[in-house]
Amino acid sequence: MPIDIRLEVASLPEGALCAMESALSCALRLEGAPMDSVMSLLITDDAAIHAVNLSMRGVDAATDVLSFPSVQFPPHTVYSRLRPRLPRQDGHPFLGDAVISLPRAQAQGREFGHGVNRELAYLTAHSALHLMGYDHIEDTDKTLMREKERDIMEQIGLYRDEELLDKALKAMEMSYSPYSHFRVGACILGADGRAYIGANIENASYGATICAERAALSRAVVDGCRRFTAIAIAGDEPAWPCGICRQALNEFSDDMKVIVGTKEGIVGVMKLSELLPHSFGPAELGVKA
Repeated sequence: MPIDIRLEVASLPEGALCAMESALSCALRLEGAPMDSVMSLLITDDAAIHAVNLSMRGVDAATDVLSFPSVQFPPHTVYSRLRPRLPRQDGHPFLGDAVISLPRAQAQGREFGHGVNRELAYLTAHSALHLMGYDHIEDTDKTLMREKERDIMEQIGLYRDEELLDKALKAMEMSYSPYSHFRVGACILGADGRAYIGANIENASYGATICAERAALSRAVVDGCRRFTAIAIAGDEPAWPCGICRQALNEFSDDMKVIVGTKEGIVGVMKLSELLPHSFGPAELGVKA
């Protein structure tokens, strides 16, 4: 197991450990570190992490995560450049120790709107990068570390709403809309973490036009994805899904999050079930989607 975890809290949210281990495994792979490397992780509360922060760093405050690498890297040097020999613990290369405050992770997950499991995975990735020499004190180092964190979270399929909207905005640039000049892009997120983009494709017959949401959905379904957690829709103006698109999306996931925005940012987030109440779907025909 890549994470040697100890709990000083009652329990972890369901699915949290899997997300955290995925984040660590992805960090190891991207950095070229041994895939059987282990990090020791303590999940605790604000009071305990405050005490560790004070005793180890002289900082009299609680924080979200602390990291203590087993190897001290020279400034501006990371694992992939130095490739040091890691000490071993129980036969595995040992990255070091980390401490995460669960209450702080829960609060930040609510604040950013992406939930506690995504936040715990992010903090695990953040800590793993620290254990492999990354830092964020200087601007150049911070930029490199943030890019690495973003790569990890995207590769394990844990996107923030703003990141999905950014993909939808890029898809919007590929819109074929010579008649309405109303460009729309979409990015749909599968339950397995895969993301698919689409743009509206207009047709001279008008009726053959396909919306961005269904273009993205079609790509996903053809690729074998059948369950979805979110879709972001971008337009030059806010573009909530039309009735046909709501019905098409409902075929596969009636509880997905619908994120609508423009280049200025997110303008609204709703559940599909709120946009299509009392819906008719596979269950009404006795079919399990």
